[in-house]
Amino acid sequence: MSVKELVQVKVDLLVNQVKLSLKDLKAVAISEAWKILQLAVIEIIQEIEELGSDLKGKDKKALAMELLSKFYDSVFMIIDIPFVPNLIEPIIHRHVKSLLMILLGSTIDAMVTAFRQIGIFEDPTLIDPSVDNSPKVSDK
Repeated sequence: MSVKELVQVKVDLLVNQVKLSLKDLKAVAISEAWKILQLAVIEIIQEIEELGSDLKGKDKKALAMELLSKFYDSVFMIIDIPFVPNLIEPIIHRHVKSLLMILLGSTIDAMVTAFRQIGIFEDPTLIDPSVDNSPKVSDK
């Protein structure tokens, strides 16, 4: 299975857990949706980092954004917005999703940076001096 398929399995489990916890709610505040999405970001980027070591950073982020978009659609698009006619509701959902996806892109960047700084993720810019074979000034 590909990295995308492996991570999608984990995302599907996460979707089921969130749906189960929200099943009795008729409405979800945007602040609650944002908290759930941040938790999903953490889960997804950790899975991608573990399973996608052969992917470049931009590919990891693109995969994370795609999976988060599907997560959002699976969890939040089915929630009814009170006092909004059903005809207008999809338009509002689309705009809210667009705004949240922009924020999630920045959230991914910030979380990956933080995880690298505290040592959870390996920093790809660091070079192990024991494998650095480039000539040094002192070698000449």
